[in-house]
Amino acid sequence: MSRRLTAAALAATALVAAGLVAAPAHAAPARTPSCDPGDCFTVSVRLDRAPAVGQTATLTVEVTAKEDLPDATTTIELPETLRWVRPPAGLDRRAATIGRSRVDRASRTERARKGARVRYEGVVTAVAPGPASIRVQAGDGRPGPGSEGLAYLTIGAESSIFGMPPGSAKPHTRAQPLVQTASLAGDTCVHGHVTHVTLDGVVRGTPSILVEAWDVDAGGAEYDKLGVTLTDDAGNYRICFTGTEENGTGQDVDVQVLTEGRYWRIVDPTDNDNVYWANGSVHKDIPPGDDRTVDVTAPPGTPVEDLLRIMAAAHDTWDFYIRQLQQPDNDCWKPGEAVCRTVTFRWAPTRVVTSSYCYFDPCRFQIDLDASVGLEKMTVAHELGHFIMDYTYGHLPPRDPACFVHYVTGRSTESCAWVEGWAHWISVQTYGGTHIRWKPTDGTVDVESPTWFSAGWDDGPDVEGRVTAALLDLADNHEEIWDTGSIGTHGVVAAFRKAPADTFAQFLAGLKPEDQALAESVAFQNTIRGSRTEDLDDRTTVRRLANVPLQSVFSSTTGRWSVVAAATSGAGSGDVTLEVNPLEGGSTVRSSQGLGPDPDFVAVQPTLIDQIFASRVSSGVDLREYVLQSAVAPPGDLERGTPQTFTMPADQLVEIRTTPIDLGAFVTFTVTPQNGQDIDLYVMAPNSTAWGLARSAARRSSTGGPGKAERITIADPKVPGDYAVIVVKKSGDGDLTLTRT
Repeated sequence: MSRRLTAAALAATALVAAGLVAAPAHAAPARTPSCDPGDCFTVSVRLDRAPAVGQTATLTVEVTAKEDLPDATTTIELPETLRWVRPPAGLDRRAATIGRSRVDRASRTERARKGARVRYEGVVTAVAPGPASIRVQAGDGRPGPGSEGLAYLTIGAESSIFGMPPGSAKPHTRAQPLVQTASLAGDTCVHGHVTHVTLDGVVRGTPSILVEAWDVDAGGAEYDKLGVTLTDDAGNYRICFTGTEENGTGQDVDVQVLTEGRYWRIVDPTDNDNVYWANGSVHKDIPPGDDRTVDVTAPPGTPVEDLLRIMAAAHDTWDFYIRQLQQPDNDCWKPGEAVCRTVTFRWAPTRVVTSSYCYFDPCRFQIDLDASVGLEKMTVAHELGHFIMDYTYGHLPPRDPACFVHYVTGRSTESCAWVEGWAHWISVQTYGGTHIRWKPTDGTVDVESPTWFSAGWDDGPDVEGRVTAALLDLADNHEEIWDTGSIGTHGVVAAFRKAPADTFAQFLAGLKPEDQALAESVAFQNTIRGSRTEDLDDRTTVRRLANVPLQSVFSSTTGRWSVVAAATSGAGSGDVTLEVNPLEGGSTVRSSQGLGPDPDFVAVQPTLIDQIFASRVSSGVDLREYVLQSAVAPPGDLERGTPQTFTMPADQLVEIRTTPIDLGAFVTFTVTPQNGQDIDLYVMAPNSTAWGLARSAARRSSTGGPGKAERITIADPKVPGDYAVIVVKKSGDGDLTLTRT
């Protein structure tokens, strides 16, 4: 009876039976710092005074490494409102642009010793009024965030202050008397465009931000609200109102923009958590019936510009996520809510904190942002990913101290990796990329490409970047080795919402039954699954990578020879080693002679019952690409004088036939390519002492080349029985004719 098993049924026991408990040993990689990027230094930034225009101040920067680091880089950025009088010694300087704001960037790279304080001192002068943010970053050359320091001041023509000027944030309910008309109907309108400049220097409308129109009376002592609206997706707004004052004149209109969005808001933690607001000049006596254009543009290098970037990033994330929900009549983060939850961002340009989401009372649904977040939209999307998980599940999975300091490529816990990996996925997918980005001077991390043996990456389900990569592979349509399908971004979100998951494994378990095979493949490609067993179907060639903890299983057929062959493929050449053993125990047969397209193979002699065999492929080069194929001899023998013609397609590697040979016989085998193929011919004699035989045990033709016939003659054989005739194709495709004479 048949004993063929599926790979899924074998996965639990196959690696033990094969003796495969780990990938081959490799040379130890160069030592990398043990600290996580962003947590390798302490940085201090001080000015001895807040200089007014024309005045100078001494800037002192101190950087201390938490461990020995061979390539420690310190970068100091001066805004265009400041200029060096005497820069710190030994720093290289160059001009740079962030969005449309110019900065003077000075840096130095040197070896850092643990605990040794490195001091940089220089003199700056104020050259223009306005905000001045002196940013300092220390990094060790690895991709990822650096450690940061900040000095912030507001420069004036006569005097300056540290921090922002008072009144940068205002409560929604003002101290002045209010008349809450808030109507969008009327004979008079103001309309316009709320814009900011992205870090790429592109002018962009700010979507989903609150715009209010106020009538200013009594010299600014009294405000009457004329109307309120949100900007559209392009940053446009329109507010209409009654255009005639009580005294018969036109309205004096002040258009104000507040950091209040559809379901998000930004507040100033230094000013009673009030939202920020920005306005332009008052437009006096707008005539009734007028439709006045009032644009609002963030001044370059100001906190308003950072605020509008953060608001736009929140909208981008919301817009991406609700489109995946595929419920067009509901725009809430969580469909079905009577009142959709608003998330609060706490941000100030003077505030150096670790950006984080609060998942417990009393600060739940609140996100604290570092001052520099205005320089990277993906951080906003990442933190909103945490909010989405908390809001959807009603909780965040249990957190562990290992998650307090974590990094994309390193181990933490499975729960932490799921929480952070999901948030990374939201941020990357929101902007249609494959790299995690922090700030303009930080190196990015590619989360799409890494697989087994990727330098700098840990393996396993407790690595957040691996979880992100697996989610990307589930969502995208890239054809990779084990990523051969897609459930789409909407499919990932549907599975995410299906039931609360504390780990990525629980998330995978909630996928539809028809998606489980893809999930297993993707998890293995991204090292989340530590081993894999696959079925190798008869005459189906697969493309795989050497040295990964993978075994491919195939079945013999009672009473027939079978063969499995492997050869390198893709760019480059080199050898691969093929090992095969009976799955349920037995010796291993190893074949390692082929170079480049010259395949290795192991032939399995006829078995008494259908039997499962396991094959593995290794190489001196990790992830060397190879092709693998098994074949069982068809029923019937290759008879004398009865040629057999068969086709070997481009992706087929090996064919096999059987033929009986008696003692003392004189037999010649010839295989002739019909379409210019390059082939080799082998004949394998039966051996009663072994279950399988490597390629080296066979006779091989040696005359050929592309388009040439191959021939083997056996004179006076010493062993009678059923022989295997094996054809290996090195290149080409088409028909072949095999003859015994």
